[in-house]
Amino acid sequence: MTTKERILDESLKLFAIHGFDSVSVRTIAAAVGVRDSALYKHFPSKQAIFDEIVKQSMERFHQQYEKVDMQHIQPSDLPDMCLQMFDYQTKDPWIKCFRQMLILEQFKNPDMAKRYKEIFIDMPIYGQAEIFAQLMKGEIMKKGDPVVLSMELYAPFFLYHTVPEEEEELRSKLKKHVAYFMEAYLIP
Repeated sequence: MTTKERILDESLKLFAIHGFDSVSVRTIAAAVGVRDSALYKHFPSKQAIFDEIVKQSMERFHQQYEKVDMQHIQPSDLPDMCLQMFDYQTKDPWIKCFRQMLILEQFKNPDMAKRYKEIFIDMPIYGQAEIFAQLMKGEIMKKGDPVVLSMELYAPFFLYHTVPEEEEELRSKLKKHVAYFMEAYLIP
């Protein structure tokens, strides 16, 4: 890992725990194991580090969403797709810290509140809504408002982003939720 990557990684961890305002450049440099002056060779300010973390996080999310083949998705793909995205959002170390950082920062920074909503609410809901619209068009799913149905499917996943629970029990609940959803809305 390069020094620049270590700066970003350590900064993200610190911001996720303490919040942006409570972390100094000196604290970041100490966590990376470099002097303040070495840190400034890579980033002109703490804000520049923060901005790069946000930029890279957005890129990571877009890359993850691009892995879904929207043209060839089948209803049977839905349970695994939901659990894979949930795992990505709750287990990927970078994304987990990024989500935690946004949760802290959203109350102090309107841009971070907007990003939190965009990434953890809008992207999943509108991505699923696009899938549901295709399934409705193909007469595989009952007609309805794709966005509202997506909200119904996604709500428990979003809820469990913030509540720790025994993993196997949680996965079992989420699988049942998806199965009930599919039973209620897919055309047999």
